[in-house]
Amino acid sequence: MAAARSVVPHPGSDFDNYYEIGTRPGRPYVDFAVEFPVGTVEAFRALAPAAGTRQRFGVTLVVANLAADAAIIASVYLAWGLEAAACYALVVTPLLDLFFLRLDLWSTAFATIGVAAWRRGRPALGAIGFATGAAFKLWPLTFLPLLLVPARGRQRTVPLATAAAAGMTILALWMWVAGPRGLYQVLTFRGARGWELESLVGGAWLMFDRSSIRIESGAWRIGATNGVVSMVLFATGTIASLWMVWRGARTGHLGAGWAGGIGALLTFSALLSPQFVCWLAPAAGVAWAEGDASVAVMTALLVFVTNLEFKSFAPLLRGEIRALLTLEARNVLLVLFAIGMARLVARAPLMRVVDADQELT
Repeated sequence: MAAARSVVPHPGSDFDNYYEIGTRPGRPYVDFAVEFPVGTVEAFRALAPAAGTRQRFGVTLVVANLAADAAIIASVYLAWGLEAAACYALVVTPLLDLFFLRLDLWSTAFATIGVAAWRRGRPALGAIGFATGAAFKLWPLTFLPLLLVPARGRQRTVPLATAAAAGMTILALWMWVAGPRGLYQVLTFRGARGWELESLVGGAWLMFDRSSIRIESGAWRIGATNGVVSMVLFATGTIASLWMVWRGARTGHLGAGWAGGIGALLTFSALLSPQFVCWLAPAAGVAWAEGDASVAVMTALLVFVTNLEFKSFAPLLRGEIRALLTLEARNVLLVLFAIGMARLVARAPLMRVVDADQELT
């Protein structure tokens, strides 16, 4: 139990928000605002009361994340081989202490299972994985273009119908629990009016004016924006991500399309928490298996620099120059990374069809 206690987060962390969502009286989204999709909320509402105490809930969260990480490793191994799985495990290591106390490994696990199922010739199962992942975080929906990639001996009707059915089921459940306001709360981060400090705009703002720093909607924010801007940025990043995933698959560079697509999504986000790089970590293993070693290395570098930025957050709040430069370096690297991946998949020639074993011809 002593070992378990060491992993329980300190008060004031994201974990406290998770526990409050899980135990707070009332109806989520209606009686109190929530920034997470329905799958995450219902998981918190089930796990927190069952755990009984905050401490046990923390242990439960770590165990769930261990299981999710194991599922990612297993999926990458089954679809792309041992070297790819080892590459992912190595890339993700610097931020494991953060990932195990957050929830982003859950959506990443379902997304990776979905991509692996598509890779192994089971696109309908992949569609279910993408829809289920979106119930925890919306970003796995960017993999839906994989279902449109032409494949020898496959029909696209069933996977697309499966994706539609799964998506409509989850959306209906969400509407039943939350009503229309639920989606708005997620897309606008509970109606936040500021830029998260680590976002591209927030980091730039931080260099010139620190007077508006405050905690808002569970995150440190600066400056001013609004819900419309957040949704427009989300839509812009999503369109870029959808294109890169599709183009990556059609050119035999799925790893680059995956990593670049998530990079674009993060670039346009008004909230850029360090745990979000978890979403692109499996792409390093995929890229390695596809022969794109440089993509794997760049992905690993982005995760590592994000680790440095995350561990410099307290000095960042104090305005220390080294922490500010680390954040700016990470953000510049993210932009260059997304642009580089977009150029790679844009210049690669389209392949006509994908075989059952996913070798492009």
